[in-house]
Amino acid sequence: MKFLDRISLAGLMLLISNSSYGAQATMTWEDGALCQFELKFDPTKYDRERLKNTIDAAYGDDFFSIPSPAMAIDRDGRITSQITEFQQACDRKRDAVANLPLLELPGAEEARKLSLEQLEETCRFDVLEARAALGDPAALRQFAPSAAQCSSYIDALEGKTDLRAVWRNMVESRCRDNSRPDVCKANFFSAETRPNAEARIKADVLTYGWGNCTTRYLKTADVQKESSIRAKLEKGLRRLFKIKAYPCSD
Repeated sequence: MKFLDRISLAGLMLLISNSSYGAQATMTWEDGALCQFELKFDPTKYDRERLKNTIDAAYGDDFFSIPSPAMAIDRDGRITSQITEFQQACDRKRDAVANLPLLELPGAEEARKLSLEQLEETCRFDVLEARAALGDPAALRQFAPSAAQCSSYIDALEGKTDLRAVWRNMVESRCRDNSRPDVCKANFFSAETRPNAEARIKADVLTYGWGNCTTRYLKTADVQKESSIRAKLEKGLRRLFKIKAYPCSD
């Protein structure tokens, strides 16, 4: 979300000419849908950063953002992982959200609590997935929200069941609703004839199998709860300030 803060010239001139009046500041921002908004506020009454943070919690992306994943797997099954650096980024984000000053409005502390819960859970998810990619699939069993529902993928990665059979069933299920199911399946199944086939198949089972199965049970999947909290916070902002909305960009 982009912000543009400014003190209006009229308000500044009024402040200079008559000290009994406060300067009027204007804050504008753009949400994730490229819709622009504007509000005016008295900077002697409302702290600029506190207001900006609260607007982001209601309209923006950064307040609920998660650091970039700890690992990546390319189509050749090659793994890059920065678990330590990722955990440090999670810690920094947690401290920032925990200490971020917000306006005392209904929904503000609910938003903070949810953001911290989502952050903790998603960071744990990413670390365990990275550990599995590096050769420790049993680590996935430590992720309680999906331990039972997604265990078939862990069994396959551990070698307790037929990896390729689980992989082929996963591909069939994933491609069933694809607009070009045959092409989808052919792209996946080509891994069997390419170099490093076993690593490619394990990467598919980990990411498209366990990963996609697990994301359904993450707190970030509860879009309705986050939207409800944001709506409550937006309502509180509109009680305090007149918010002008501009037409959204195409």
